[in-house]
Amino acid sequence: MRTLGKRLAYRLVIAGLVCSAGGSCRSARLADRGVDPLEQKRATTSTKAGSEASPVTWNEVNSAYERLLDYTCLYEKEEKAISDGEKQTIRLSFRKPLDVRLEWLNDHGKIDQTAVYRQGLNDGKVLARQNGLLGALAGKLRLDPNESLALSDSRHPITDVGLGKIIERALKDAANPRIRSTFARAETLDGTPSYKFEFAATVNEAVGGLETARRAFIWIDRELKLPVKVELYDAANMLLERHRFKQVSINQKLSDKTFTL
Repeated sequence: MRTLGKRLAYRLVIAGLVCSAGGSCRSARLADRGVDPLEQKRATTSTKAGSEASPVTWNEVNSAYERLLDYTCLYEKEEKAISDGEKQTIRLSFRKPLDVRLEWLNDHGKIDQTAVYRQGLNDGKVLARQNGLLGALAGKLRLDPNESLALSDSRHPITDVGLGKIIERALKDAANPRIRSTFARAETLDGTPSYKFEFAATVNEAVGGLETARRAFIWIDRELKLPVKVELYDAANMLLERHRFKQVSINQKLSDKTFTL
């Protein structure tokens, strides 16, 4: 059972990046996220790359996320700390304030295992089940998202999954005078227009909420005004993590059934 738990925990703790519930006003929300409202001006004004002004501000990105109630997407992640960056493909469903369903897909697009987390329910546990014979024998597991077993093979707990965490950390980094944030250029991701931003530490400062990261790139979908790709690099410009959100569909009216296991 412990071996199976580790196998599940290996996939359960996803990276980087989750949605925080908002407060009654924007200043309260930013304070909850660890962003000083007095420094928000730097985070929300247009940045420049050379003479080209940013076509979207982080204030607009934050506002787009605040209007969002739920979303589904295909989530691809690579972490250097896990199997030397082996790509994982996960079907992600998210509902505010913090309901998460993760379905890991194999090479044939079939679900290998599922994990569900609901804030304030299930005694704060992650519910997990693996498909196949082993899953039938083990049944449904209940794991603390922050316990050593769950974190033994990942940097991030399931409670740090999603688009909101990316925005939260970008706002914090953009307000940090020791991190330079710039609009890099317009790009196309899989045929979809996007805007690429760069965050670079000017001193020995963590970027993107990752202790060893010193540089990050974030791509914003031009239409949705939401982050759809993140890359984090260390001081030697080695890729540490890559997170890609594809086929993002917002405000799907997800029900409790989606987050039941």
